[in-house]
Formats: sequence, structure tokens, C-alpha cells
Amino acid sequence: SRLRAYCSCSFALTWKKMQFTPQQLTGGPKFNHKTRIGNWSEDLELEEIKLKDYLKKKETGSLIVTAKQQQLESCLKQDELSSSSDGLLHFGMKAMLVNHQSKGALSVNPFDVVTKSHTAYMITTSPIGSPCLRNVFLIERADPGDGFDDDVLHYGQNLRIKLCPFSEISTDAYLHSEMVTGLAAAKFSRHQEVTALTVPSGETLWQALYPDTTARFEMDGEPVQAGAPLVMRHVQTGSFLASDEIPYHNIFGVEFEVHCFHYYSLGKSQNLVGEMKGEITGDYALRKHGLPNIWSFLTDDGGMVGDQTAKPEADA
Repeated sequence: SRLRAYCSCSFALTWKKMQFTPQQLTGGPKFNHKTRIGNWSEDLELEEIKLKDYLKKKETGSLIVTAKQQQLESCLKQDELSSSSDGLLHFGMKAMLVNHQSKGALSVNPFDVVTKSHTAYMITTSPIGSPCLRNVFLIERADPGDGFDDDVLHYGQNLRIKLCPFSEISTDAYLHSEMVTGLAAAKFSRHQEVTALTVPSGETLWQALYPDTTARFEMDGEPVQAGAPLVMRHVQTGSFLASDEIPYHNIFGVEFEVHCFHYYSLGKSQNLVGEMKGEITGDYALRKHGLPNIWSFLTDDGGMVGDQTAKPEADA
């Protein structure tokens, strides 16, 4: 009887010190609260607390899944593109800017804020082909006194690419770039960073240039056709808007990085020979642009016009 009393007493003391059953400690099969083993009361209370917390978050819309769905809905609302009766691009038109290399449309992520002098947001190219709030831009005239009498966009004319407010972006945002520094560079390629800045400045000025460098001088000042291939030159730095197939992961999935870099062909263009013969001068750019530099403004009237640029030459 003494031995039995001693064993029952030691078992009671050991049971008080145990916080979990041996099955729970070893990760064995779980038991429901009806079996009344281990900390069954605490487990039951914990399940009730988790359920109440879930229902509260569901009612207030603070669930992670619900919050992400709301973010996507606020950005992917359908938007309308402008139509052109004469097939040309006009200032004030809404259009999508599509890259020929990544096959994606220029898009803004309002949840990816970039540290600048003013609020800025990250730019990517998205495979989403339908026009929505994050990939439809307004073509804005930079200087009303630039020497052109009509409202048609011409090659070599300064412009701004403006994004209207939506979601987390409360004011107009403009396509922006700046020189590469230790604090400002593209995330993966380390080329010139491109963002959407909320304040217009000299770093938000761009020019649409004819993509074929051999005919660029003759085409300067001519109207730009909607859907035609072109290159976007950043006025302040002289670099060209580009997008390569560099994966960029965000809440919208896998998209592609946008930066400024001159993707010239590596073939010899015989510039010195042409200058010696008097056929060209030193300010002629004869090397071909690669596909990452080629873009098209898409309107409601149709898709991209056939690529008028020559393919990059092979190394000589």
C-alpha cells in the first residue's frame, strides 16, 4: 500500500510539471478535445480564440487574402483607350506603351514606393494586355510654344507621359528617370532607374524618335503614327527607355524590369568612312537599336504597325 501511495503521488507531481503529453511532444497523431488528454482545455480555448480572430478580420476586411484582392481590384479596373480618326497620335490621348522585347505594357505598381525627392512608384512591363488603370497613360505636351501649330505628336518633340490618379496614387504621376548613382539605379540590371514621379520636372521630359537611325534625321518633325515602332529618349540624360526579359516579382505576378539603356547593335557602322567621304557628320547615330529599346503607343484603333527597324547586325 505504501508503494502504491508513493507511485500515485510521484505520478501526480510529474503530471503537474508536464505541459504536453508524450504524443504531443513526439509529434504523434493529434487527439481532439473529447479525449481529454494533455492540455485539452487550453487547446479548446485556443481554437475558439483563433476562430473569433478569423471572423473579426473577415468582417473588417483585414485578412491578407482579402487585402491583396482589394489591391488587385483597385489597380486592374478596366480603362478606355483613345481612338484616332486620322491614325496619328495626338496630345491628350490615352494609350498603352508596349515594348517589343518583353511583349509587355508599361505599368505602375502603386504599392512599390521608391525613395526620391518626391513620392515615386516603380515601373515595370506587364504581360496583362487589356487596358486598365495601371497601364494606360496620357500623352501630355511639355511646351505649348515648341514650334508645332497642331496637337499632333511629332518625332523629336518634347512630351510627358502622365498617369492619372488611382489606388494609392492620389495625384498625377509622370514617367521619370535620372542618372545612375549609388542610391538610384535599376534593381537588377543596375542601369538607369525608371519610376513614376508625382511632380513634373526636367527629369520627366521625353522625346519620341524614329527607330531607324539611318532615316532619323529625315523623319525628325514628322507626325507619329499610332502603333508605329519608336524609341523613347530621355531628354536630360540622352539614354533610351528599355525593357528586357528580366523577371521582376510583385503582387501582380512575374513582370519585367524597365530601365534606361542604349541597346545598340555591336556591328561596325563605318562612321569614320562616312565622315571622310562627307556623307555624314559626327552627330549621326548609325548603330541600330535593339528590340529592348523599341516601343509602340497602342490606341483603341488597333495593334502595333509592322516593325520598321532593321535587325541588329552581327559582329563584324
